[in-house]
Amino acid sequence: MFIIVINLFERMKDALTYADVHAHISEDIFDADRKKILDECRKKGISIVNCSGTPESNRKALKLAKEFKELNICLGIYPIQCAEMSDREFFNELEFIKQNADKLAGIGEVGLDFYWIKDDEKRRREVERFREIIWLANKVKLPLNVHTRDATAESVSLLAQSAHVPVVLHSFVGEPAVADVAVKNGFYFSIPVNVIYNKKRQKLVESLPMGCILTETDCPYLGPDPKKRNDPLNIPLGVKKIAELKNIHEDETRRIILENARRVFRI
Repeated sequence: MFIIVINLFERMKDALTYADVHAHISEDIFDADRKKILDECRKKGISIVNCSGTPESNRKALKLAKEFKELNICLGIYPIQCAEMSDREFFNELEFIKQNADKLAGIGEVGLDFYWIKDDEKRRREVERFREIIWLANKVKLPLNVHTRDATAESVSLLAQSAHVPVVLHSFVGEPAVADVAVKNGFYFSIPVNVIYNKKRQKLVESLPMGCILTETDCPYLGPDPKKRNDPLNIPLGVKKIAELKNIHEDETRRIILENARRVFRI
């Protein structure tokens, strides 16, 4: 029986064709039809890495991972949460993540956000706590799934100095010079599905080596239609557009991106 289970698991891995490396399928908006979406993703070979960023969402993600064995999860502390938490709350949650490290594909969503956080003292707290999170990722040897809104240069600089694990820059919108530094440091870029119409993301894809490109939905956000809820079933649209931008056959593009995802995450 054990051999049969292992073989089934290996066949599931072989059946994968796409990877959504940054989704929020645990959000309440998916409660009504989450199982249906995950069933369809399984049939289409779409692997999902679900990211969390609050104590509540971290626990919900762990619970869902028990129910849906194919769901890969990252636990994290979102930058805005980092800025607002007390020291006790922050370090307790960091310890919780550490204790569950063996169940995880990565640490995330974590990083820096200077768009919503304007106060200098809170920004300093974000940076110091991001350092602690990077230290934890190094300790447990898990990749970082990183948010960098209006703080791309600061994030990339800190990661280049401190991270000794794979780094995924989620939904990156930084300057080309910062992207170049990230590429030189071996970081990955997860490209949202809205690349199909977002010109800045299209230029980023054109400039990146295929070896550092991943795909994401950031669902329920950043979908092909800004007025509709996004979900992982839209990932093939992103792959198709990336193939077009890179002038590479779609099947080859899909294969490379999936290999990249497997290098970074436990999928």
